[in-house]
Amino acid sequence: MNTPLKGILVGLGSRGHNWYDTGKRHPETDWVAYVEAAEVNRARAMDRWRLSPNQVFSSLEEAVEHVDADFVMDVTPPNVHASVASTAFKAGLHVIGEKPISDDYQAAKQMVAEGRAAGRRHMITQNYRFGPQPRTTRRLLSEGIIGEPGQVDILFTMPWADSPGSHYVTQPFMFTKDMGIHHFDMIRYVLGRDPVSVRCVTWNPSWGWHAGDASHVAIFTFDDKLHAVHRGVGCAVGHHTGWNGEWRIEGPGGTLTWEGNEIWLTHLHRAEKRRREQIFTDRTGGDHDPLLTEFVTAIRENRDPECNAVDNLKSAAMVAGAVKSAMEGGREVKLAEL
Repeated sequence: MNTPLKGILVGLGSRGHNWYDTGKRHPETDWVAYVEAAEVNRARAMDRWRLSPNQVFSSLEEAVEHVDADFVMDVTPPNVHASVASTAFKAGLHVIGEKPISDDYQAAKQMVAEGRAAGRRHMITQNYRFGPQPRTTRRLLSEGIIGEPGQVDILFTMPWADSPGSHYVTQPFMFTKDMGIHHFDMIRYVLGRDPVSVRCVTWNPSWGWHAGDASHVAIFTFDDKLHAVHRGVGCAVGHHTGWNGEWRIEGPGGTLTWEGNEIWLTHLHRAEKRRREQIFTDRTGGDHDPLLTEFVTAIRENRDPECNAVDNLKSAAMVAGAVKSAMEGGREVKLAEL
C-alpha cells in the first residue's frame, strides 16, 4: 500500500470542512497542516477537529516553513487562488484547487505558466464531469451512436444562491460564472472538442434576488459549425431542473437526452427502425472521491491529471468569453482573443 500524500488544507470555511472530511476518508491523502486567515474559522476548526496549535497557520507561507508536505488543497475564494498557487509552486508543492481556477482570466493564465515552470501538477476540481451522465454520454458519442453531433441544447433552471448578502447574490454575473464553469466544462468534456467563439446575453427577471444578472443564453460555436446553446435561469421559483440540467444532443442518427438522472436515445424521423430507449449509465467512481484519486494517481504516475490547469483554462475561457460578450451587447467573442 502506498504511503499517503501529505496535504495542506487552505481555507477552513464550509467548503473547507467538506474537503477535510473527503481527505480524511481517502486512504492516499493525509492532512498535515491547515491554513485560514480568519481567526474565528481557525478556532472553530481547531475545536471541531481537535487540532493542535502547531498544525494551524494564518498563512500558507508560514505553513510551508514548518511542515513537510506534498500538495496544497486550495478552498479559498477565487480571487485568492493565484496567490495560493504561486506560494505552493515556489515551495515545490502540487496544487488541487476549487473551481474556478480564478475569477480573473489573465490571472488564470499566469497561474498556468507558473505551474508549468515549477514542474508541479495543478488540478481544478470540476466534479460535475465525473458523474455517470457525462461519463456515459462522452463514451456513447465517441462510439458514434447518433453520428456526428450537430447541435446541443442545455436548459438549467434553479432557485440558485438565495442567501442574502453572499457574493453570489451581490456580485455581477455570478450565475454565469459559477454555474457556467460547471456546465461549460461539461460541454467540452462530453463533446471532446473546444469551442472557438461565444455569443451571450444576460438579464434579470423582475422577481430575481440577485444584484447581477441571473439569467442568460450563451451560444458556443465550434470550428466544425457545431453549436451548443446553454439557457440558464438562476431565480426559478417553480419547476426546476436538476444540477446537471436537461441536455439534448442532436445527430443524424438520433437524439441523446438527459431526462432527470436518465439518458434516452430517440430516433423517430426517417429511421429504418423507430427507437425510444433508455441507456443505462456506466458505473463510475469507486469507494473514494474520484477527484482526489485522479490527482494522487497523476502525481504518482508523473502525468497531468484530468482537469489539469492547462486544459481547464479552456473552460475558463468559455466563461470569460460569455461575460465579455454579455458586457458588449451580445457580440460574438472569439475565445482566442482573450
